[in-house]
Amino acid sequence: MATPTHRYVTVDGTEIHYTEWGDPTATPLVCVHGLSRHGRDFDPLAAALADEYRVLCPDMPGRGESQWDPDRYDAASLSSVIVGFFESLELDTAHYLGLSMGGQLGIGVVPGPLSDRVESLVLVDVGPDPDDDETADEGVQRIVDYLTDPPAFDALTDLEAYFRDVYDTFSPMTDAEWRRLARTSARRTDDGQFAPNYDPRIVEPLLLADEDGDGPDQWTLFDAIDVPVMTVKGVDSDILSDATFAEMRERNPEMETLVVDCGHAPALNVPEQTEPIRSFLDGVA
Repeated sequence: MATPTHRYVTVDGTEIHYTEWGDPTATPLVCVHGLSRHGRDFDPLAAALADEYRVLCPDMPGRGESQWDPDRYDAASLSSVIVGFFESLELDTAHYLGLSMGGQLGIGVVPGPLSDRVESLVLVDVGPDPDDDETADEGVQRIVDYLTDPPAFDALTDLEAYFRDVYDTFSPMTDAEWRRLARTSARRTDDGQFAPNYDPRIVEPLLLADEDGDGPDQWTLFDAIDVPVMTVKGVDSDILSDATFAEMRERNPEMETLVVDCGHAPALNVPEQTEPIRSFLDGVA
């Protein structure tokens, strides 16, 4: 199995950790994770594609091993970090894969500041404006509930049990994969306990989203995407609704799709999920 190299880059004064897989001269694939997650979530996908692609998996600020910086947790700041990541690594061209929050950010940056750098976009279990999709309200609230005041445990196995509970909508994972998720998703608190490795303040922009009411319309941005798009959907997803998925297909009839038997979100950990993504990327001219 391929293994990653751990690297760090400073973007606008914030240190960003990322893993790098594969031949550094190969075509890059940048993978951006979900709201409370981190780049190590893509280990199985990256290991599967490292024979052909240079897979880059950054931790967004406040997650994983990246610097905590509450001024960088809103969507505009995170988008700026992604653009800065491309610039710092001098990525003139790359594929972009975004899961949940990472996909939403991609809908903004791919037709915007990265329009000349991204060859294709893979959206994993997210579409435009889930916050405004009434059928996704329950899923958004579910995420807010477990993000707020995260627990800490004396034993890593107890943290693993917690992750198995809050992420039980993921597609199936083996015991070894759950243990890997727990180990890569844990941090030590000041009193020596294990807690999820994100800054609890990352939830604040989500809680304030309804109050702000600012920002560009994501459907307009989605319509402006002029590179090949693939969307991977959990059949029982409570974030990417059937109605939103259908509208995405109607607006972009050439969009490739993959439906996975799970909720939110596919773990991208088995050939049945990784190989269709490889085929899509390989097919991009």
